[in-house]
Amino acid sequence: MSHSDKIFQNKQELIDTLVGPDDVVLDVGFWGQGLTIDKKNWVHSLLLKRARKVYGIDLYFDLNKLANKENYSRQNAENFGFSFGFDVIFAGDLIEHLSNPGLFLDSCRKNLKDNGKLIITTPNCFGLFNLAEKISKYEPTVNSDHTCYFNLKTIKQLLKKNNFEVSEYYYLYSLGLDYKESWKKKILNLFYYFFSKFTSKFIDTLVIVARKKDL
Repeated sequence: MSHSDKIFQNKQELIDTLVGPDDVVLDVGFWGQGLTIDKKNWVHSLLLKRARKVYGIDLYFDLNKLANKENYSRQNAENFGFSFGFDVIFAGDLIEHLSNPGLFLDSCRKNLKDNGKLIITTPNCFGLFNLAEKISKYEPTVNSDHTCYFNLKTIKQLLKKNNFEVSEYYYLYSLGLDYKESWKKKILNLFYYFFSKFTSKFIDTLVIVARKKDL
């Protein structure tokens, strides 16, 4: 496994680094990911601009707003299937929403090419904002749809138990979401920026690159 303290500043940099121009990509849960389709940093649009061909699955989406409609299907992240394999399966801020992440990883194994890679982004449970809220509140604020938290050790173990191995890991500085910040959050942003210059361990989001293990 390659250890890296590299911090991607945004998802554009992440995708440009980890996804190749010849890749065929499946974006799982493409319609969500915290932004609407009209936003310039909507992750799915970044993938469309970068990769050779991009497919998407989700439970709910508006097909009329999408080009290449044949590339999209309503499928569950925990049980999906295609008649061909993908170079990359991208799961942005998805795994922490699932009831059964092992089933999701099983579907990923079945639909990845042998030399393909799975890219996962997920909140770092020991990110600075979570730690600060744990000090000031009984529990940190969490998305009401989240079912679990991960750190590097736990997600590595989950992947190992489901016949993947982590080949690389990184961090993502900002999700680029649009929301109004409180004055407390603005102050924390200064500490976040300061700490990011010396260590990656308090960065808000983990980026995991995993590959199939030989059975």
